[in-house]
Amino acid sequence: MNGTASASREILWNVSSLHTVILMYSLLLLAGAVAMTGIIRRIELWSGGKSAPEFEGDLLRRSIRLAERLISQRLTNRDRSAAQFHTLLYLGFVVLTFTTTMVMLDHDFGIRIYRGSFYLAVTVLSDLFGLGLLFGVLLAAKRRYLDRPDKIHSRLADGIFLWWLAILVIQGFILEGLRIYVTRDPWAAYSPVGWAVAQACWAITPRVAGILHKLVWWVHTATVFAGFAVLPYSKLFHIIASSANLFFRESERPKGTLAPVGDIEQLLESGEEPTFGLGTLKDYSWKQLLELDACTSCGRCQAVCPAYTSGKPLSPKWLILDTRNHMLAVHAQTQEPSQHLPKLASQVDAGLLTSVFFPQAGIRKDETTPGWKGSGAFRGDNAAIHDTVRALGVSPDARIAGEVIDPMTFWSCTTCRACVEACPVGINHVDHIVGNRRNMVLMHGEIPSEATATLRALETRGNPYGSPSDRMNWAAGLNVPIIKPGDTVDYLYWVGCVSAYDQKKQKIARSIVTLLNEAGVSFGVLGNDEWCTGDPARRLGEENLYQTLAKRNIEILKNIKCSFMVANCPHCFNTIKNEYPEFGFTTKMLHHSQLLSQLVADGKIPLKPRTDGRSVTFHDPCYLGRYNDEVDAPRSVLRSIPSLKILEMERSKEKGLCCGAGGGHFWMDLKKGERVNVIRTQEAADTGASIIATGCPFCHQMMDDGTKLTN
Repeated sequence: MNGTASASREILWNVSSLHTVILMYSLLLLAGAVAMTGIIRRIELWSGGKSAPEFEGDLLRRSIRLAERLISQRLTNRDRSAAQFHTLLYLGFVVLTFTTTMVMLDHDFGIRIYRGSFYLAVTVLSDLFGLGLLFGVLLAAKRRYLDRPDKIHSRLADGIFLWWLAILVIQGFILEGLRIYVTRDPWAAYSPVGWAVAQACWAITPRVAGILHKLVWWVHTATVFAGFAVLPYSKLFHIIASSANLFFRESERPKGTLAPVGDIEQLLESGEEPTFGLGTLKDYSWKQLLELDACTSCGRCQAVCPAYTSGKPLSPKWLILDTRNHMLAVHAQTQEPSQHLPKLASQVDAGLLTSVFFPQAGIRKDETTPGWKGSGAFRGDNAAIHDTVRALGVSPDARIAGEVIDPMTFWSCTTCRACVEACPVGINHVDHIVGNRRNMVLMHGEIPSEATATLRALETRGNPYGSPSDRMNWAAGLNVPIIKPGDTVDYLYWVGCVSAYDQKKQKIARSIVTLLNEAGVSFGVLGNDEWCTGDPARRLGEENLYQTLAKRNIEILKNIKCSFMVANCPHCFNTIKNEYPEFGFTTKMLHHSQLLSQLVADGKIPLKPRTDGRSVTFHDPCYLGRYNDEVDAPRSVLRSIPSLKILEMERSKEKGLCCGAGGGHFWMDLKKGERVNVIRTQEAADTGASIIATGCPFCHQMMDDGTKLTN
């Protein structure tokens, strides 16, 4: 050896003949052409969606965020059960891809980089991370086929992807070992796995080893190129689609805001006939179509979904996958001409979708219709989702809610946003669900009968409970200033319908007023001028009614001067804070726990210690914790009470389980599966706490009912 400066190896050793090289590159070009055909066709499919300006622009910041996410894998590794094996797969894939790139630069582009210490370092890393990748495959296979968590379904595509990776690495180690054995590579010590394979070749002659090397090399080359060619038709495609979706993940609107549909009143006055919501694939934006392809089937959304957990016909994972499968089935059957490729390319793409992708994904031809089927027990332990998919790919004009997927799938959602928070690739399931609700309600007049009375009450009297003239009955005997147009106040207290009308929840409003008076702050309420914010209507898909209520409230609020608005209901808090700005109203919004936390810290509310030794567990309202990232203020208030012990539920803060009332479910009982509030109450009971605290009147009702149902 002349030092590490001379370290290297012969690239394409034993397979460098002219005809071999010509055939290899010919196959590479063919595989590349097939892969690019699928990728370009998929990009054309996404770009055919409606515009989504909120996800465009700010490319530099998006690029930086994407690089950080891809390097750290932070979103993926939040799931500890997947972090270990996914890290091994990810790092192994990256290092081996880097090694292959260095070989290409050195051999094909004449950049003599694969030399010396750099060569040795890359060689060592390739062996170690390749071995790590193999171990990662074994861990992933154990999890998928032995542990079998319900959130993961296994179809042929999942197994092929894993074993393809494993076979590639094993083939690479065999080729390395045979080369080391025949050439007696002086740098073999830097290829520990290859060296070990070489030691196992002692029983064969160098000539036989050379023949075997050439055979394995061709098999390896075919394996690589085949995987490359079918990349757009395999699970490997998530590397492209998921990365693209993460690049466009952030939007201009707060996460507490639903996708805007525009001012309905103005749209109707324009003389056009607008469509609202997501009726067919033609109504989806390019971002929503991209989201369908970005799904990796990891099932994290399903695992945290209260509807799925309680046995209702909704799996966020299958909602996305079924819509994706429908999109691709329509794409394959219509074979719309490509804007950038010849007609043959469209035919090849359609053929590979139907012959490679669909069978692997568990999609089978429906002999009774022109479409495809995707139902089956493999979808999950919750039998209610086995047959929620109806017919895939029959027509691009097929309604997603009704013809493609059971409408009850969409009505089962509580809009708790746990699925969105859990998704490692940035899919917004709630936008898909509420978008379909909007179309059912606004375009077809379809809504569960249980919710119609509530919507009718909101329309006729501005609240779902009683006469508008009774709205201030809760304040009897209290010093409650009623604010009139033109008045100025530090805090405008938005009471909310449930706290104003429900006799039990009136205690919340009365307590808050008592505390505000105790603290000596300047505050007031709107009295009978306060109407529902419109949140129930909007979450149920009745966007027109929501906008009517919102505009009416905004006109009143614009005539009041206040430093802050305070709401004890997280739904009111979220709607005024995040959604009213769409119609020109902005004000500083506080949840009452935030105000109380500040008043306690300032010493304006003295607190007495508890002497009964009781403990409390706090249930995080979804629209306070997940939607608005406020988990500390309520706990700060509780911690300020001397001698009060706080016990956390296993699922708490941003991971807290929904009480079951969101998404309009407080106003409708679908009577399917178990009650979500029962599950959540049991989780609270499991802490051993004697008191359940929460920061939402709806959660209060659901948890109170849960204690009665669970004794």
